[in-house]
Amino acid sequence: MKKTFLSLPLMVGSVAVVAQSAGTGNGNDFKGYVKQHAAGSYTTPAPSHLRPSFEALRAVPFWTEDFSGGAVPAGWTNEDNLTPLGTDSVYFVWSNDPSAVGVAALGYQPSSTFGASTASNGYLWANSDRGLSTSPGADHLTELTTGAIDCSGQPTVLLTFESLIGVFDYDASTNVKVQVSTDMMTWTDFVPFPCLLTGSAAPPCSRWSANPQGIALDITSVAANQATVYLRFQWLGGWEYFWAIDDLALSNVPDYGRVVDFGFVSHTGDGTEFGIIPRPQLTNTFFLGGQLRNIGVNPQTNLVMTATVTAPGGGTAFSATFNAGTVNPGDTVVMDEAVTLPGGLAEGTYTMNLTVTSNEDALEDDPSDDTAERTFALNDLTYALDGLGIHSGTEVTSAIGTATFTDATDNVFCLNYFKIDEAVDVYGITVDITANSTEGGLLVASIHDSVPVLDNDDVFNPLVTSFDYTLTAADVAAGVVTVTFSNPFTMQPGAYYAGVELFSNGGTNDVAVVDDATVPQPSISAVINIQGTAPGTYTNGNAFAIRLAMDPTIGVSEVEGPEFSMFPNPTNDGLVQVITANTENHTIEVLNALGQTLQTGRFTGRTTVDLGAYASGMYTIRVGNATGTTTRLVNRQ
Repeated sequence: MKKTFLSLPLMVGSVAVVAQSAGTGNGNDFKGYVKQHAAGSYTTPAPSHLRPSFEALRAVPFWTEDFSGGAVPAGWTNEDNLTPLGTDSVYFVWSNDPSAVGVAALGYQPSSTFGASTASNGYLWANSDRGLSTSPGADHLTELTTGAIDCSGQPTVLLTFESLIGVFDYDASTNVKVQVSTDMMTWTDFVPFPCLLTGSAAPPCSRWSANPQGIALDITSVAANQATVYLRFQWLGGWEYFWAIDDLALSNVPDYGRVVDFGFVSHTGDGTEFGIIPRPQLTNTFFLGGQLRNIGVNPQTNLVMTATVTAPGGGTAFSATFNAGTVNPGDTVVMDEAVTLPGGLAEGTYTMNLTVTSNEDALEDDPSDDTAERTFALNDLTYALDGLGIHSGTEVTSAIGTATFTDATDNVFCLNYFKIDEAVDVYGITVDITANSTEGGLLVASIHDSVPVLDNDDVFNPLVTSFDYTLTAADVAAGVVTVTFSNPFTMQPGAYYAGVELFSNGGTNDVAVVDDATVPQPSISAVINIQGTAPGTYTNGNAFAIRLAMDPTIGVSEVEGPEFSMFPNPTNDGLVQVITANTENHTIEVLNALGQTLQTGRFTGRTTVDLGAYASGMYTIRVGNATGTTTRLVNRQ
């Protein structure tokens, strides 16, 4: 068995554990599982808000390397100084196929093709994964060192390059370095990925870099006015994914330069960016913000960040400002402002634009990267973490399903986090499915308290669950399906996970859920649970296209379903045998006199229900299949 992915960069302003009651709220890695996405039709360009803009980062370069020469450049050294002889070492290799990295991305679509600007004419990459079936017995220390570079007469030196990297065992923040030397003996470390972490990385940290990630390192302290400068790309890794680099350049640090890395919008204040929000779930406060870096030589003074939200029909709905004052060279500032919402907000799509001003506006060579944009929608009948169909710019999607893991073709749970501030009736779960899903795959919708899921890997005590829903050819063609509950479920204020359990009938009828990776989310905003594994719950870091449906018109009246018998009735010890007329797959649900769900399960032909822990009285046994449900009453004496 093998590892798989975690998430894209989590670029938001703040995060808090989501739980209804006290708990750790810690997600887990995917260690030990094979990532095997079926081939999809999803494109994976770099999100517009993560694309580098080097025009604003550098002047005209005085040295470049775009790896168009067909090999590692002459005069460079390429070593692995830790892996023992006779085992697979990790070196940088040349490629002009942007999709070559896909073998080490392990099917994770957003990183399966290197998005560097000139990757098709050549780039270098180091494959830490190496196609191994188990973790290697020794770490690798990969070192790629340039030949001598002349920086004489350069008062400042800025190194820029495009990169894509994923880590699994070791944090890149401490183990991935760009080192600079003038004598090949004394090296100064620079950290290109200060917030690239393993495990449950909290915003703004993540496991995968952007694709590509624009890196800008001010190496003036070592390289300025030096006739001989060496660069070394060093990676101490265990069993990571890969590291790709392209379009290296040395230039002067701009006199004045500022870059807005991202903007964010959140009605929860915990770092999650919900794409569609019902108005009753809005409190009086909304959070607006983003991140800015000063990449120039000189300070930015009287710097102000302004977030303006435009209403669906035009005009400003609400806004916020943040006065950062003086931002010194190399400093990063984060805006995270709480805004009091006005009354009377209409349903529709809203756009947030983040802009920047300072006393140095007229000195900015290229102010085009001084802005960021986010969108969200207000819709009283739908609650969605994803923003598919609403995002501005290019959408980036992946997928998770029954073909994702070689040892989990059934019982795969995909769950999104939902924060409920006002009680609401939910009638079902709407799910976007990929074109790789097949007729005959099964989905079961469910809603869970967040604490058991995160703290105890417990997904088999849902607050409500649907009966089996069997995909039809029409569902697959439409790419979306709504799985309804037999009765509306009232979600009280608190934190929940809601989603679907997927069944492929042993790999015969695969089903996959679309994963929205356009706007990175906190790691526990979406989780995957795989039964029979330890641990069972894994963090995702994106947003499944799984939505709460609050439209009462989608409710389906109960249709008479399978014939079944049960005995003894009444029962003295609480044990009841339930037998169906055929041996197809059935669901079973036990409800009390108040209509509350006590037990749920699945069986074929025959099962035993245990009412021994419950008080005397009448209970409902509900059995369902693809055609409908049938209920019977049983007397617990």
